[in-house]
Amino acid sequence: MKEARKLDSHIKTRFKVIIYFLLILAIVLTVRLYFLQIMSGEIYAQEASENILRSVNVAAPRGNIYDRNGKLLVRSIPVPAVSVDPRVVAGNEETMKILAEKLNMSIFKIKEKIQKSNISYLERIILKQNIDYRTMIYFKENSAMLPGVEIINVFLREYEYGSLASHILGYTGEIDEEKLKLSQYSVGYEGGDQIGLTGVELVYEQLLRGNKGKITYEVDPLGRPKSIVEEKAYICGNDLYLTIDIDIQREIEEILAESILQIREKKITGTDENYLAPGGSIVVLDPDKDEIIAMASYPTYDPSVFTGGISAKAWAYLNDAQNHFPLNNRAVMGYAPGSVFKLVTAYAGLSEDIINTGRHINCAGTWYGLGQDFPKSCWLKSGHGAENIFDAIKNSCDIFFYQVGYELFLKNNNLDELMQKYSRIFGFGQKTGIDISSEDAGIIPDREWKKEYFKGQTGKNIWFPGDTVNMSIGQGDILVSPLQMAQAYSILINRGVKHIPHVGMEIKTPSGDVMVDLGESEPQNLNLNSTYLEIIEKGMLQVVSQGTAAGRFFGFPLSEIPVAGKTGTAEVAGKQDSAWFVCYAPVNNPEYIVVVMIEQAGGGSSSAGPVAREVLDYLFGLDNGK
Repeated sequence: MKEARKLDSHIKTRFKVIIYFLLILAIVLTVRLYFLQIMSGEIYAQEASENILRSVNVAAPRGNIYDRNGKLLVRSIPVPAVSVDPRVVAGNEETMKILAEKLNMSIFKIKEKIQKSNISYLERIILKQNIDYRTMIYFKENSAMLPGVEIINVFLREYEYGSLASHILGYTGEIDEEKLKLSQYSVGYEGGDQIGLTGVELVYEQLLRGNKGKITYEVDPLGRPKSIVEEKAYICGNDLYLTIDIDIQREIEEILAESILQIREKKITGTDENYLAPGGSIVVLDPDKDEIIAMASYPTYDPSVFTGGISAKAWAYLNDAQNHFPLNNRAVMGYAPGSVFKLVTAYAGLSEDIINTGRHINCAGTWYGLGQDFPKSCWLKSGHGAENIFDAIKNSCDIFFYQVGYELFLKNNNLDELMQKYSRIFGFGQKTGIDISSEDAGIIPDREWKKEYFKGQTGKNIWFPGDTVNMSIGQGDILVSPLQMAQAYSILINRGVKHIPHVGMEIKTPSGDVMVDLGESEPQNLNLNSTYLEIIEKGMLQVVSQGTAAGRFFGFPLSEIPVAGKTGTAEVAGKQDSAWFVCYAPVNNPEYIVVVMIEQAGGGSSSAGPVAREVLDYLFGLDNGK
């Protein structure tokens, strides 16, 4: 009996435990249910809604690019592309096999592209652009069996004039993950977008790109669109009008290319060696506002090779040294300038009272200003005799400018580095600020530069008088670009007023309204001495009529169209001489500055001078109907 009561008590205890457990469980479930239904109902309802709605951006076309006369240079055209959602396609082997077959891509390549994608920044991957009509139809008709795959429109660039002005226009390409991390691409950009990578395409990216549209779909559990819930149209990008004249650009590029090919057929005097002439540049500048009318660089390239993604073969060709690097814009690269730089030395000498129109310096062919152990020669070995500033510019007498450079060094023991000071006044050693990419600042060497460049090399890191003397004729370590040279001569023409060279003229909205006038920059008055600049100009007039370039302008109507100019032959260690010629006309009211630079082409008068003459013939309608 006693045992029975104990058993009954044990059963009742266990029963109570079970009852309490069930009661607690019921309370927990009730609270959880209340939280789910009441407290979090709206949150989960929103998430459920998002699970069946999917929004995708719609690419917008970039704005068109026109020349100064409204001729269309570049436009965007829609092309079909195959895009995939990597989260859906990554685990579907059958879908990847179909993609590989239809797009003529390896499964490995597709997998690699998907695996390398960062889902946090990339909603979809464009596998192939500009697909043919048959492929497009196949994917559209079989969309139900290919979840995560869709046909979209992307906009690619079309170039109306082929390779013309390619270094100015630049090219576009697909944005990558690294660029998406940059602040300028933080808003409105996503994987697959086409962006400007060089030229004005890069500089004016924010104005040229359009505003994307948006489509919101209702999708099934597999992510397949069922219907469109909302649609927002894209807005086209703004249009860019350039200062260049595409017809002049075409002629300038043809003159440059033909001239370089002809120079390659010439032999260096007294040898069996031909000039290499790997490349060159011509800049045509309107000095009124420093508008670029034409800018040619040779060799050139066709920007359409980048449309839809450049092939490995094409990229290798463009970067092969044997092809002389066609992507390089030689108009904004640094070169030794030779005697065209004597503009700076002449002005410095006049400004520092080292020379005047009455002082004569004797040129006997060899100069011993640095001592008998360091003789320096004039290009004319027999010498020019006694010359004033006009004669020295006309004949490009090296010894005259050696002496000026040396006396600039001696003044105040070179503490003021006067050659460097005046070089920078004329814009050298700094970027011009032109609105295209990849501009070099060049080099104006000074004490600090030399100390750093030859750091640890005892005896080489000291600035010597000979360094300034070399600079005085545009030699030594100095590097300037053809564009900088055009700006310097513009400062001469404008009597000390400095403009920023530019290729952008104005931005217009898609409706045609002027949005931005790109030519309204404020000029800088450098407060130069107009009399000194007029003296230099008079000498440069004589260069063309009587001096080093006179033979190149035989038959040119100088009385009607007076031309001022300067020849330059730059020596470069281990290379053939580079040829320069700078000129402007008509001198009384200049319309054009023309700068010609040809690498490893010999003398400025013999190689660059005829090119500049041909350019002027064309610009002033003297080309006999060419």
